Amino acid sequence: MSAAGLRLACRLALALALAGCAGAPERSRAEREALEANRHAARAFEAGRLDEARSLYAQALKLDLAVENTDGIAVNLLSLARVAQAAGRPQEAHAALDRVLDAIPPAAPARQAEAAARKAQLFLGAGQSAPAAQWSERAGRLCAQSGCSALASILNLRAMAALREGDPERALSWSRQAMGVAGTRAEHANALRVSAEAHLARREPDPARQAAEDALALDRSLGLPPRVYRDLMLLGRSNDALGRRAEARAYYQRALTVAGASDDADAVREARAARDAR
Repeated sequence: MSAAGLRLACRLALALALAGCAGAPERSRAEREALEANRHAARAFEAGRLDEARSLYAQALKLDLAVENTDGIAVNLLSLARVAQAAGRPQEAHAALDRVLDAIPPAAPARQAEAAARKAQLFLGAGQSAPAAQWSERAGRLCAQSGCSALASILNLRAMAALREGDPERALSWSRQAMGVAGTRAEHANALRVSAEAHLARREPDPARQAAEDALALDRSLGLPPRVYRDLMLLGRSNDALGRRAEARAYYQRALTVAGASDDADAVREARAARDAR
């Protein structure tokens, strides 16, 4: 996972851990110790110290299990799943997420929605579009039950799953819905990016180019190099589809520069191959 991705995921973990603190009843000693371990784990995760973060989240989980702090248990399991995903251990991540979904007493629907969405994300990363579609649909149902704040993210997951299943029309529909409810620039940019891919799959390069340009403007303002890279590659593909090879090569060169500055060897190879293709 990129440093930017680690920072974003860490902030989410810390926000989840602290949710509901204001005005809450006095916490037990075990809950206070768990929260402190969670804070230290979040800092370790942000700094890329994944083994330390894993150990600290496990410590916080044990403390919450001892007093049956249902929400703390779910938060720490979700955090352990994020650490496992960042470390390239998808089966470990799935196991942690399954514990959230199968917990007794049950976790809150919003926590279950996040767990289902993260399972969809893991399946997408593994190229398994069918289970990704199933889990993103389940996440959407759980989110609807709880009024969770992750609806735009879940709709984007559903759009990406549809795209991987070869259904660009449905992908475009989900991405448009995501744009309509996106509460952050990052989620709006995600929806625009999926929309661009869907338009390309439908052989509509002009709207694809416009969506990618809009996503690029947002991602540059957010300072997210991996997303800037993907936007530039989409602009290259859009211009290639329009028969504008010179413009396409210029975008691929820009993507190559971003990838090189980010030390992303795979992206460097991809951008170079696209730039040099005839």
